[in-house]
Parts: sequence; C-alpha cells; structure tokens
Amino acid sequence: MAHPGQVIENPCTGERIVFLHTRRETAGEFADFDHFLRPGPSAFAEHVQLNQEERFEIVSGAAHYRLDGQERTAGPSEVVVIPPGAYHVNCWTEGPAELHLRHSFRPALNVDEFFETLFALARLGKTNAKGEVNLLQLAVIGRAIESQTFGAGIPIALQRLSLPVLAGLGRLLGYQARYT
Repeated sequence: MAHPGQVIENPCTGERIVFLHTRRETAGEFADFDHFLRPGPSAFAEHVQLNQEERFEIVSGAAHYRLDGQERTAGPSEVVVIPPGAYHVNCWTEGPAELHLRHSFRPALNVDEFFETLFALARLGKTNAKGEVNLLQLAVIGRAIESQTFGAGIPIALQRLSLPVLAGLGRLLGYQARYT
C-alpha cells in the first residue's frame, strides 16, 4: 500500500511519482503526488472519470493536455482542473526538460493503488514498450477500482456491459487487480 514519501518509477514511460498524501492519510478525501514526466507523448489515452476530479499544478516545465477536445498548455504555477465527466488526455511535455507537476485526485478512491499497479506491471515486463497493459488486464484492474473511468470513443453503456465479462475472462487467465 502506498505511503507518503514512497517513490515509484515506470521503466517504460520514464515517469516517476513521489506520494505526498494517500487515501489512507486523508480518509479518502484526496490523494496527491509529485509526478515527473520525460518529454514525449502522454502515457494515457483519452478518458473520462465520472466520479473524480483530477488536478495538475505545474511546478516546472510546460504541460500539454487535451480537455474536451481542445489541446492546451499550462506553465509553472498554473493549475489545471479536470472536473468529473470531462474527457481529457493527461499531461505530456514536448520540450527538452522534464515536466514536474503536483497531481491530485478528489476523492482519492484508490488512485494510489492504481498507479502502483500500473508501474509494477511495467517493472515486471507485463506491458508493451509504451507501458500499456492489455485489454483483459485493464478490465481486471478497472473492475476492481472505485473510479468510474472510461475510455473515449466507445459508448460508456457498452463499456459498463462488457467490463464484467472481460474482467471475468482476465481473472480466469490469471490476471490480478493489484500488483506491487
């Protein structure tokens, strides 16, 4: 379980996270961490969280992101708020310098365990070269987390119907919801 001061790294994407507050310390109110990203595309596809606000405070570098179809840029000291229900692509940077942002989620739900799991899968060699997990693994994780997060491009109703089936198949094949 994540704890303040813990550092996790994703060898595929080069991302590094330093946990500041986890859901355990805040009674689920929020979770936040320092997030460091190398130059390059976002590790996340366009998605929406229906029950969670996501916030990025830019510490250093230039953060590029897409919110409701519009690409935008934010610089140091700027705060980007992604309200529940907004389709978005998380931050990336195009410059030569690393992007440092303070990344937070309200409510916390189990976002700390989500990132621990994604990074652990990359360290274990269970992702592709970009750090992406396969569909069945993603379904097992998605079925276990509290966040109502859905990908763009496929109707949410269809994703809600298929998630239990795909997650069940994934569990039968040995995929787990949590890796540390």
